[in-house]
Amino acid sequence: MCFSILTFIQIGKCQEPVTVIGDQIQNECEYILKTHSQTFPSYLAGVTSGWVVNSNFTDEFDDDFLNANKWAALITCHPMSPDADFSNSQSNVVESSDALTLKTVHLTQSHQCTDFNNTTNTYQYSSGYVESVNYIHYGYIEMRCYLPNEIALFPSFWMWGGIWPGPDMTDYDEIDVFEKILSDPSNIMLMQNFYHDLGLPSSMKFCQTLELNQSYVGQWVTFGVEWLPNEINYLINGQVTTCMRYTNNSNYYAYPNPDQSPFTCTDYPFAIPQKIQISLSLYLSPNPNPNLSEYFNIDYIRSYKLEEGFNYEYWPYTFSLTDFNMFKVHQSVRLGGEGHTAIIPSGENITIWGKESVILDKGFTLNTGTRFVARTITTDTDVFQ
Repeated sequence: MCFSILTFIQIGKCQEPVTVIGDQIQNECEYILKTHSQTFPSYLAGVTSGWVVNSNFTDEFDDDFLNANKWAALITCHPMSPDADFSNSQSNVVESSDALTLKTVHLTQSHQCTDFNNTTNTYQYSSGYVESVNYIHYGYIEMRCYLPNEIALFPSFWMWGGIWPGPDMTDYDEIDVFEKILSDPSNIMLMQNFYHDLGLPSSMKFCQTLELNQSYVGQWVTFGVEWLPNEINYLINGQVTTCMRYTNNSNYYAYPNPDQSPFTCTDYPFAIPQKIQISLSLYLSPNPNPNLSEYFNIDYIRSYKLEEGFNYEYWPYTFSLTDFNMFKVHQSVRLGGEGHTAIIPSGENITIWGKESVILDKGFTLNTGTRFVARTITTDTDVFQ
């Protein structure tokens, strides 16, 4: 007897409902949220997740200086920070004590700055803004950080990439791993979001937001995003909070609606390389006298890639945790079957990847206490390490 598990764990096609233990659900992204069956690096040991460290975008911030090969502290101003411009001063961007710290300070002398909209403003405060030197394209990216209690401070962890070069750069993609919302200042509202093609005609635009009615300020929080071709999964403290899928079925675009939805679908594949952004904005409207002793502290940023496997079906004779090929992304994977065994040990977190299929055949045995996930994904050369 042989059976495919893709009927209940395949991830990546909005237009094809799946069945979970006999229950019909609307969307595979909804399945992830309901079952929490996805596994990610924060909760895994070794290579059993398939993810391997991408050192180009990983930093524990344990030096006394910012790594200039990875990060740049920006000098600029931006509408996202109405009342503070951004400076690379040690007063605003500090790496020490095993953390990167962004601070907002009151200036002894105000000064002017002109933003990309050619709007000139006078600022009495400056703040910190760090950007990756290089563009990242796909992977799992995670930040552990402490969010300030001060309601006038707006920390963000996001990515940005222009679609076409030019002086205006009006058309771009943006992935907001988390962002406090200027339009609705609150310490209990965070946004996880994707923008696409904001300068194109309305039929080509796509914007998805999710507002989380829970406070994460005044505590250490781990935010993450898994970014693959045709899908984006957002996480807080290791749990999937919202996700997006590419589809060519217009019935699922922005389904069920673009706002307040834990899952949604779009006709645009997520393919634009982006730079990682870490920023601390100031908006005095909710509090004209902010407590600037509150900081945005970043413990680490960790990034991961997958490893490409064989361009044919990988069919091992036995299942072994020490078989590094086991956790690569193969054309297809078969576990068990005639003359083969696949006994999955207990107490493990395991993800098996395939481009086309993952099949559990005769002899596949899953022991108790193990979290086992199989996934089929669309791939691209930039997905792999």
